[in-house]
Amino acid sequence: MKKIVFTIAGRRLEVDLEDDFAEYVSTDFKNNDIALDRDNDLSKLLQLYLKSRHKEFQSEEQIKILLNQIKSSNEL
Repeated sequence: MKKIVFTIAGRRLEVDLEDDFAEYVSTDFKNNDIALDRDNDLSKLLQLYLKSRHKEFQSEEQIKILLNQIKSSNEL
């Protein structure tokens, strides 16, 4: 487990994450201007959250398409 510490709107937050996921989150924060060493605006975190949800939505839609393709090919 790895601890990630960041500050949003003056509030310090600590989260314990699995090592690989912590690395992913740290990189995602860095790529989206969420700093681990200074205060961050709440709107930045909200934008990152919504971006993440959008990725999840797209992945779920792609899974549905692939499952339908597999189902269709099995019916032949």
